[in-house]
This record gives sequence, structure tokens and C-alpha cells, in this order.
Amino acid sequence: MRNFSLLILLLGLQIPLGMYAQEETSKDSVKGQLVTPNKDLKEQLIKTAKERLIDPSFSGSWPMFGTDFRMKIGGYLKADFIYDFDGTLDKNQFLMSTIPVEGQPEYDNEGYISFFAKETRVNIDVRRSGENQLPLELFIEGDFYTAGNQFRLRHAYITAGDFIIGQTWTTLSLLESMAFMMDFAAGDALFGGRSTQIRYQKQLNDKLKLAIALENLATLGIENPNDLAGQASQQLPLLAIRLDYRWKSGVMFLGSSVAQLRWDGGSTGPKDQTLQYDFVIAGRQYIGDNNYFTYNLSYGEAYGNNIIAFSSSNSNAVLNAEGKLDPMQAGAIMAGFMHRWHPKLESNFNYAYGWLDAPDSRAPFALKRGGVGHLNLIYKLDKNFSIGAEYMWGAQRTNNNAFGDASRIQTMAKFDF
Repeated sequence: MRNFSLLILLLGLQIPLGMYAQEETSKDSVKGQLVTPNKDLKEQLIKTAKERLIDPSFSGSWPMFGTDFRMKIGGYLKADFIYDFDGTLDKNQFLMSTIPVEGQPEYDNEGYISFFAKETRVNIDVRRSGENQLPLELFIEGDFYTAGNQFRLRHAYITAGDFIIGQTWTTLSLLESMAFMMDFAAGDALFGGRSTQIRYQKQLNDKLKLAIALENLATLGIENPNDLAGQASQQLPLLAIRLDYRWKSGVMFLGSSVAQLRWDGGSTGPKDQTLQYDFVIAGRQYIGDNNYFTYNLSYGEAYGNNIIAFSSSNSNAVLNAEGKLDPMQAGAIMAGFMHRWHPKLESNFNYAYGWLDAPDSRAPFALKRGGVGHLNLIYKLDKNFSIGAEYMWGAQRTNNNAFGDASRIQTMAKFDF
């Protein structure tokens, strides 16, 4: 009986202690409690680290630990195999100006093969974006497209907010306005190139974007057939402006630029200057999910060197015997079409035509007008590896009215990373 009374006493003491503990827990549901987690804590830490390493908006990048930046290494390896039917003078790319014409010793050259991998390129992309921070990006890219396969700088620029500063495609280089080509020369009639610049670009609304830039005029393109004293020089940068209009199934670009061409003869030669100007309209229109067509039209005066076909031929102006600059009018048209036969198989067609209104004083075998076409078939084994074959043909007429045409076949294997 004594033992039973003791048991009752102990139970009576437990009831208020339990009520007190429950009351304290209701006030604070975290502190002082031992809770078994739904997931192992180590697993949760691993997931958090993965989230910090991966940024879906910058695929393939990784954090530069201790900073706010992320970095990515990219590029591609491309091996090309060419059979040229007519002895075109450039063994790596199909340029109008390298097609032999009547009267040249290379005319009626026999064909040849050429294997190379110099288009291979590597780039480094570093970015920073975050709340209350100025968006920054650094991009550097180079390839090996030189005579001795030496590394060559293609792009080196930074973006800071709405500004682009450094070397990259010019403001009027509209790459969306041509279909894909395996040939490195790509669209001979494409307007543009790469230049060091300061560009401001602003998204005006969901469809319109404005870009204004000051650019270095990479090549002044003045021909001096009379060997007068002096040199082409630049005192002012090129001013370019472009407006992009995008809609659900396409894009259109409108652009123009102006620049000064100048000949400085020093103390013994002539001095003269002239205005360079041009207008560009270009774009791409999608037709369903498996087709699109492209177009690029440009026209201007003293701007021929801005057309890729004429870029190395001093095609902006001629310094005549009186020491005056004779500007040359120029124009170019390019059209392309892409059709996707299968999710992994597509064909691209592109045709480019360019012309110069050149004076008789221009060199006799300098390119005056010409056209180049490309037709290819590309098979993508997966998102990183593709192979293809391309047929290209072209013709040029020189300033002395000599004519020549040529064709070649190019195949490739390309690994993107």
C-alpha cells in the first residue's frame, strides 16, 4: 500500500512538469527542440554548393571564387578540307578578288587540295551581374587564321551597362543577315568587319534598340597609282548609328555611318580630304520552325573597303595625278535561305554580289564587280559536333574588263565547346 501511494505521488508531480514543458514549446517552436530533419544535412549543403556553381543564364561558366565574377572558356575546333577546281589564289577562303581572270598568269590554273585547321578559335568570357551592381562583361577571342598559324586577336572588349568598349564587330556588321557558310570568307558582300570602338546601345522598348558608336576606321582604302608623296591618315573617328526592330518571327536593321578620308602629303605631297558615307538595310525573317531567309543591302560613296569583298583592295578612293581624292561609289547585295530537313540536318544557300564605280585610273586588275554563291549541307551529330559539305562558285570582272570564274568544294568537321 505504501508503494502504491508513492507511485501516485510521482505521477502527480509529472503532470504539471509536462504541462510546463508544453507551454514553453508553444512559445518558441525552434529553440530547445531536437527535431529530426526531413533530409540529411550534408545533402542539403551539397545542393547549396551546386546552386552556387551553376548559373542557368550563363551555361558552362563557373564562379571565380572570392569575387562577384563568373568565367567561361569557349570556342571551337574546325578542320577543313578543300578541293579547288580552278586554281583560286587563296587556298583557305573563297574571295572574289582571288579568282584568276583573263590576262593574268594564273588564269587557267589547274585545281589543288588544301587541308587546314586555322579557323579554330578560343575565347574567354567573364561576367558580373547582380542586384545593385553595374553589369560587366569581358570577352577575348582569337584564332589562328594567319600565314604561319600564329594566334590572332579577333575580339577584345568590355561591356559596362549599355556601353561596349574595345575591338569587336562594327556597329553595321549584321551577322544575322546571312545564312551559315563553312567558307571563312562567308558573305563577300557583307558590310562591316571588326574595329576598336566605343558604342552606346539602348533598348528603347520590347521591339526597338538603338546603337550609336565612334569607331576606328581600320582601313582607309586610298589607292595611289601615281606614287605621290604622303599617306592616308585619320583625324576623326567614324560615326555609326543603327536601329534594330524585332518582332516575333524576324528582325530588321537600319544603319548608316559617316567618316573622313584624308591624304596627308606632308611638306612635299598633296593634301586632300573627302566624305565617306553609307546606308545599310538588312534582316532575317523566319518562316515556320524550319526555314528563314536573310538579306543585306548597302550603298554609299568612298566606302568600298567596308564591303568584305573589296576590303583589301584600296576601294574607297583614288588619289589622282592632280593630288585630289576621287571617291568611288559602291554597293552590295546579299541574300540567303536556310531549310531544316530534320532536327539534325539543314541546308543553307547564300549569294552575294558587289560592285564599284571605279575611275579608269584604278589599277587594271583590281576588282570592279563580282558575285559568289554558297550551297551546303550540315549534319549535327549532337549539339557539340557537326560535319558538312559546301559547294561554292564565283566570278569577278576587273577594272580592265577582264573576266574570270571559279568553283570549289569544302568539307568540314567542327567541335563546339
